[in-house]
Amino acid sequence: MLSCWMLILTLACHAWICASSPGFLASGLTNSSEGVARAAFLDQLEELLGKGRRISTESRLNSITETLRATFVAMPKTAHGRLSAASARYAMHRLFVQRHGWHVKGVAPTGGSWSPASAALGFSEHLSPRIQDLLGEQFSGNDFDLDELALLGATIEALIHSEAVGRLYATYRLLEMDPEVPVSEEKAVDAVYMCLTAYLTGNNISRLSREALRSTCKLVEEQFPQWVNTKTLIQETQRQVAPTLQVLEFSDVELILELVSEKMGHRVDEGACQDIEDRLVALQDSIGSGRVRLSDFYSSHLEGEHFEFNERPEYLRQLGVLDESDPSAPRIMIPNYLTMAGNCFNVSSYYDLCCIDLCEDLMDALERHIKAPQASPSEIVTILNSTESAYVPVGRTLSESLMKKLSEVAEAHSGQVPLHGRLFAQWMHFAYPNECPYPHLSGTTKPVSEAQWLAETGTPPIATQDQMHSIINMPPSTHGVTGCDNSEEEGMCMWAPEEELVDAESWRTVREAALEPASVQSALLGVRSLLRMCAFMAMLASSVVAIRNVLRQMWVVLGEAKGSEASFAAFSPWKDKHPEHNL
Repeated sequence: MLSCWMLILTLACHAWICASSPGFLASGLTNSSEGVARAAFLDQLEELLGKGRRISTESRLNSITETLRATFVAMPKTAHGRLSAASARYAMHRLFVQRHGWHVKGVAPTGGSWSPASAALGFSEHLSPRIQDLLGEQFSGNDFDLDELALLGATIEALIHSEAVGRLYATYRLLEMDPEVPVSEEKAVDAVYMCLTAYLTGNNISRLSREALRSTCKLVEEQFPQWVNTKTLIQETQRQVAPTLQVLEFSDVELILELVSEKMGHRVDEGACQDIEDRLVALQDSIGSGRVRLSDFYSSHLEGEHFEFNERPEYLRQLGVLDESDPSAPRIMIPNYLTMAGNCFNVSSYYDLCCIDLCEDLMDALERHIKAPQASPSEIVTILNSTESAYVPVGRTLSESLMKKLSEVAEAHSGQVPLHGRLFAQWMHFAYPNECPYPHLSGTTKPVSEAQWLAETGTPPIATQDQMHSIINMPPSTHGVTGCDNSEEEGMCMWAPEEELVDAESWRTVREAALEPASVQSALLGVRSLLRMCAFMAMLASSVVAIRNVLRQMWVVLGEAKGSEASFAAFSPWKDKHPEHNL
């Protein structure tokens, strides 16, 4: 009998621990069903994408979860502790930028709000109907927990790599290579290189001849000299994947292509993007301003120093690259120019390869230290002062005007600065003008590639020489800029006081909870404790009844039904007192 009481006591302790955990009822009821649903989803994904895609997707979950964690923790949550669809899209975009330099179509910002336009955070609109249905069913909710967000991220990567493998098969067929027959290192490198280059130019490999494909590769190398470095990356990856093999199976080449696709963003950023950045920084009108006069931009092109710097003002304006706070002296904002759509490579139907936003490292440092959606100005300054960036050393002293602006942002939000809003992003731009892009108001810019601009406007995105000369010869302003904040920060005339939060509703929930009087919080805590106690008692009662039934059946099986039932009746603490429980 003592052992029976010990068993009940053990279960009671377990029930109390579970009941004391804030979402134990929800998690206990849903974890099992969620696991079954996830397994079914991965099985269907493998059916659609081919053998091995499930394992590939599952293998990414841990690393994706860890990359997402800091942003997830720092974002404002819904009443259920999850991210809204807008916050989830924001976090997903930053995940792919940080991991690969990918701007995933549908997920990447398009000049509007962060609310997704379709299922799967906007990604599903670029998929086939069958995969749309699958993702729509799995990710149909309006909010996401960390595991769901990581699963969607892993699924998107799986779809991207599945597309790349299909193109590799097409390249093998064009080069008359049999996927069942191992190939030399040289042929493997050439196949991956041609596969990537063909898509870069928008060509369908299946419709090209071998001669046309080789001519395409040569043309790309002439127009984009940095692209040839891709072959070096492929060779390095081949040595990583199969350092001792003389011949490679198709699965080896597939893995090389997958890894190269993931690394290309950082390699392009270190090569072509860094080259553009260095040249713009050398042209900036004052050290650390993060701005280049449009006249100097065009002069460098006309003088033959930089053949690229030739986009027309209308195109740059639509992409949000120009600072026109002084109309007589328009300027290029360096981080906005680097990350604009016109500088991206279209290497997949699912994503573009773009220069990596240097502000990401700074935001990541803030999120990892603060671990909340908001912080005081002093806390933000302390963290940033101990964080080194590409152009700002550790320990720099922020100007009085910057400190004043940061305080104004806090005052607009009850003394705290929301980390994921337009005003703080704007402040970061002026504090780090070479690293952080200027955040335009929603609907005032529209990121499009040069080809899209031409198709939509019928006008080439490249300025004519006459246009360039008209800018160069524009007379300087003879008066100050009206309405300009007299500040030592370059471009501060662009400061706009309008706020746009990634998720305004969840932010309000966070702030209201933080501003609740202590008495209200104490009352709510008491209610939650009472509910947990009630849940505990219900679980305990259920456990005792279940154990009672099990023990009774055990005694019957052992052939001691009469004596056992008698002793059990004597043992039951509810006998007679609660007849409704007597069985």
